[in-house]
Amino acid sequence: MRHIRVYVAGNYPEIGQPLLLPDSVRHYVVSVLRAKDGFLIHLFNGDGSTAQGRLRIEKRSAQVFIESKDGESSKESPLRLILAQGISRGERMDVSIQKATELGVMAIQPLFTDYCEVKLEDEDKLTKRMAHWQQVIVSACEQCERHVLPKLYAPQLLNDWLATKPLGLVLDPYQGVALRTLSAKSFIEPQALLVGPEGGLSDKELKSALAVGLTGCRLGPRILRTETAGPAAIAALQSLYGDS
Repeated sequence: MRHIRVYVAGNYPEIGQPLLLPDSVRHYVVSVLRAKDGFLIHLFNGDGSTAQGRLRIEKRSAQVFIESKDGESSKESPLRLILAQGISRGERMDVSIQKATELGVMAIQPLFTDYCEVKLEDEDKLTKRMAHWQQVIVSACEQCERHVLPKLYAPQLLNDWLATKPLGLVLDPYQGVALRTLSAKSFIEPQALLVGPEGGLSDKELKSALAVGLTGCRLGPRILRTETAGPAAIAALQSLYGDS
């Protein structure tokens, strides 16, 4: 095992001082990863701060004694992308969020669309789903070594989101332009990437997206699943205008 990296929110103690791990993190580190006393633990708080320290396990708790702070370089992309994702069912939405996080998006906006089959009208269901998606983001950041958690916005109707006149792109597999033909200057400001759910966007929704100024883009001759389309587009954009 190279090292253990976990998300713990908040400010970290000074060097030499202990940080008490939350119960959920303690369980993950001790019971799932089976870490032992003295293991090096890498911490990040989601806002860019990091720390490293040694694990000390007690009977019903675990602490990390801080040895250094803010020693890791930033892993954030210069390309400030917002994934505006039509909500898809179950694991498909999880995959979209997970891969978008790994690929460096700065925010994720779930959207209810005409072909969306997921209903979150109940406040309790919405709260639980948001908490689940947030944990998907946390786990993805732990894995890919990002220090900053992408912002997760509350789901809203596509038409309400379009009413804000966002800048960016919409995936249009039939008439959109190739990503390589876009102007690099357009990515100086944050850009949204609108992706439909299963079944894509309706013709009316696509027309509305283009009408507010989103640029229609395509990825090639094949029609991709929703959980493939978003990550594929993000990876291509990062290669063309971002991380490379």
